[in-house]
Amino acid sequence: MPNTTASISRRKFAKLLGAGAACAVASPGIARTGSLFSGAETRPAAGFTNAANVVRLSANENPYGPSPMAIKAMTESFSLSCRYPDDHAEVLIDTLAKINGVSRDQILIADGSGEILKLCAAAFTGPMSTTTNRAVELAPRSRGGAMPAFVPGRGKMIVADPTFEAILNHARVNMADVVKVPLNASFGHDVSKMLSAASEGLIYICNPNNPTASITPKNEMRELLRKAPRETTVLVDEAYHHYADSADYESVIPLIKDHSNLIVARTFSKIFGMAGLRLGYCVAQPQTIQRLRPHQTWDSVNIMAMVAAIASLNDADHVTNGQRLNSETKKFALGELEAMGFKSIPSQANFIMIDLKRPARPMLDGLRQRNVQVGRLFPALPNHMRVTIGKKPEMEAFLSAFRQVTGTV
Repeated sequence: MPNTTASISRRKFAKLLGAGAACAVASPGIARTGSLFSGAETRPAAGFTNAANVVRLSANENPYGPSPMAIKAMTESFSLSCRYPDDHAEVLIDTLAKINGVSRDQILIADGSGEILKLCAAAFTGPMSTTTNRAVELAPRSRGGAMPAFVPGRGKMIVADPTFEAILNHARVNMADVVKVPLNASFGHDVSKMLSAASEGLIYICNPNNPTASITPKNEMRELLRKAPRETTVLVDEAYHHYADSADYESVIPLIKDHSNLIVARTFSKIFGMAGLRLGYCVAQPQTIQRLRPHQTWDSVNIMAMVAAIASLNDADHVTNGQRLNSETKKFALGELEAMGFKSIPSQANFIMIDLKRPARPMLDGLRQRNVQVGRLFPALPNHMRVTIGKKPEMEAFLSAFRQVTGTV
């Protein structure tokens, strides 16, 4: 995703943020911690710990954190916490639309891309009863005007096995059948088998895929979109998009104009380092966005996340620096593992999936005993272990513990 933004968005954002900064200066009770601006190490607030002795490589987080511009923006907007986030939402939507080359009515922002997954499961999966898909009129919002009619979802949820599991539970809560299709020999999505299982509902594609860090090649993605029945929605989760550098990978956002049944989810949790702030969005055709809106909580995105996101999108260096650091440290870790005789699935993300050549559970337990947290067990790949790429000292600590557990010291 390019790091260009609309100048109008910057002006609007500066005006909104300026009001908060002025109020913060006028309010001595609002502290502006110097370390947030100076880059010095921050200390956890009273009553909280940072688990200093634990190496956390379990959640595919960005260990380098948010952009300094995002931290500064949040600090200067503390006083805006009393306001609903409508104005900032407008600026963020304008900015995302400009970056992605779409109209603003093709953007829906949400409480992390996790909320997007939940909305899609609610809107496009459910029992196949013919009596449950009648439109229901809804009351208008207190702010924002009329709501689109609610149409209950129906149809199967079709996913790869393994993939990110959250959306499976959302579909099951919606009383939908879930069909798991094993990844192919290259750890890509088996497009033909997923298509053969399609019957209305939703096909979920995580690309790059979690937990395998593998991609589904662009020609296969295009084939999927070309052949998917129009009544079947395709959700492509591009949470790890910024880390993928293979010539065989592409974002499918530019293909939305030709496919009314395509939704693409993105997140600020990964390359932008905002996992704890919870902000994501999706891009789709306007009528598809309208199908999602009735399922969303009003004002589900907080104002701090929005100002951080807007500032992050205006930081031209943050993405490229994150990509470089991840690539360098991943190369180091993979080299050390290969020297010990362990290979990994080719990674296009900020984590690796190591083939242990033995059941993974004892390794997970052994690392935990040495204060190293890695990914959970994935039953479809019981001999593989997912490890997030942390900072180099964290990877060195992981490798040391790995050698101890495997006896390769």
